[in-house]
Amino acid sequence: MTAEPFSSRLSRIDHASEHGAWRMAFLQPSAALAPYIARFTAYRERDTAFTRRAEPPSGLATLVFNLGEELRVEHPVATFNAYGAGGAFYTGISSTTAITETDRAQEGAQAMLTPLGARLLVDLPLAEIGDLLIDPADLFGAPARETIGRLMELNSDEARLALLEEAAARRLARARRPPPADLAFAAQRLQATGGRVAVAALAAEIGCSRKHLTQRFSREFGVAPKQLARVLRFDRALRQARSGAVSSLAELAASSGYSDQAHLTRDFKEFAGAPPAAFMRRMLPDEGGFAL
Repeated sequence: MTAEPFSSRLSRIDHASEHGAWRMAFLQPSAALAPYIARFTAYRERDTAFTRRAEPPSGLATLVFNLGEELRVEHPVATFNAYGAGGAFYTGISSTTAITETDRAQEGAQAMLTPLGARLLVDLPLAEIGDLLIDPADLFGAPARETIGRLMELNSDEARLALLEEAAARRLARARRPPPADLAFAAQRLQATGGRVAVAALAAEIGCSRKHLTQRFSREFGVAPKQLARVLRFDRALRQARSGAVSSLAELAASSGYSDQAHLTRDFKEFAGAPPAAFMRRMLPDEGGFAL
């Protein structure tokens, strides 16, 4: 089978309005990387009408390379870090909203990793690092520093995305301590269903008790399977709402796997810090995120 060309996996957004101007390029991973990487992104923005964004949890781990003006991040809550040009961080699967702050401009690139992708990329049980912000050089050593340096030298979004994909493929190929096969299956099953599989049913599929699955899964992926399922369901609801595909909160709850609108609202309050309608009023157009 012929690999899908790079250009056919690439999409772009160019936005200019009273909110500011931003350009984003998205690369869907190759078929070989799709189980491990959700998306690569390169971005540039300027003259924004806001300085702060909410970054809600998605059920994915994130690897961010800051290539422009200072980026300040609050995550976990009340923990602050600042990254100048050439700064970078990895953060694992989280259940809380992060806050990012700029001086109305930023430039960078990032990779969004599935739970299995994060586990293989880091190559150790993710409970050991949690969702703290970690310098990639501390996790990956010299190759991470080399990647950051090369990203700084490149000027085109396409070149930066190609470099990220190449670097991710190399690192994944070198994983030497993969999780047990049954746990890898469980992580992929949760991801593929958007969290809409009961943990008890998942445990039965792989032939163990729910308690045993929860203990082992939490160690390997840094999050309990039930909590990951909840975050994935929340992320599905958020993406559904952003797409405009639903006309009411009741419809949004039903289409996202919630028992009712009250259930949806509880998860939005927990994961986004606000009820659905209030949080969605912060939404910026064209993948701009959620302004604060």
